Amino acid sequence: MPCEQADFVVIGGGPAGAAAALMLRRHAPGRRVVLFEAGRHELIKPGEMLAAVAQGLLRQLGVWTPFLAAAFVENRAVVSAWAREALDERYSIFSAHGAGWQLDRARFDQILVQAAAAAGAQVRLGCEVRSAVREDQGWRLKLADGDIFAGAVIWATGRSWRLARSFGAKLRVHGHLAAYTRFFDRAPGDGRMVIEARPEGWWYSADLPGGRRVVACLTDPDLGSGLRDPESWYRALAATRLIAPLLPPGARETAMLVKSAGTATVDPAAGERWVAAGDCLFAADPLSSRGIVHALRSGILAAYAASDMVDGRDDLARTRYAMIASQGFADYASALDVHYAAAARWDTAFWQRRRPQPEVRAADLYHNT
Repeated sequence: MPCEQADFVVIGGGPAGAAAALMLRRHAPGRRVVLFEAGRHELIKPGEMLAAVAQGLLRQLGVWTPFLAAAFVENRAVVSAWAREALDERYSIFSAHGAGWQLDRARFDQILVQAAAAAGAQVRLGCEVRSAVREDQGWRLKLADGDIFAGAVIWATGRSWRLARSFGAKLRVHGHLAAYTRFFDRAPGDGRMVIEARPEGWWYSADLPGGRRVVACLTDPDLGSGLRDPESWYRALAATRLIAPLLPPGARETAMLVKSAGTATVDPAAGERWVAAGDCLFAADPLSSRGIVHALRSGILAAYAASDMVDGRDDLARTRYAMIASQGFADYASALDVHYAAAARWDTAFWQRRRPQPEVRAADLYHNT
């Protein structure tokens, strides 16, 4: 059976993968780009905040108009009780970038993938890449119904690192965290994202389109296993000062989700004719609010790196991309440590683990963890 051929294959149809496919089509319109997504964007995903700075990236990708048409909820303010009991309120009206958005993630991902298809990428939903084998000047990828040969691969499977061994990459976990999330309808809000530090970890809540709301408790997996039980979760919610009042009496739970939310990286960031992007490259703690902006930006950069590889500049592409990834992680790690340390006022296991460790330098974490 003949093997299908493509110049570029993107594995993963989230923001990073879709951004990479879009940028490849813009940067190298004569090349064949195929995007594989194992799912169909029908599953519920945690609501996420998209910072206003993403507007430039969405315009660069040519998806600003369909994004606006989706009418996501504008984020007017972030209200938090973090380092102290007093509230800290940051309003978007005072930001140079303006308001961000609270996303329906499944819808956002659909918009990006549809744009990639409209730009000429061949998008195949419900199609999983099962394995990857180095062959000649590219990669042979095995699918359920055959193989495809790619001149270069962009690996953007989110927090799924199943293909790491195939690419010769190693997963490095820098911090464990789990999000115990529940979704509600009949719970409209006023465009504010609310964050509250608690002895068990921290909580957040945000509006979603259609009068819906997401509420999540984030803590370490070994500390929060009981939160899978509805009674335990609601009991912990009732102890919050800011989060519980956001659910009106008529609110109705529609779904629950438990998902890993800790910090992780892959090493190396790029190899022979492959590049990692998005959460697959660097999965960030949700507290940083960097997830989607990082995914879009890394997808764009990964597209340029993969294009350079196919054009014969492999070493330069890998070196440059690795430097960008390493510096980005070092900046993130040091900022996250400072932010957690500011709230470590409880003598509980969660916060004890996040007290400053001066002997560990954040810049060393990416390579030495």
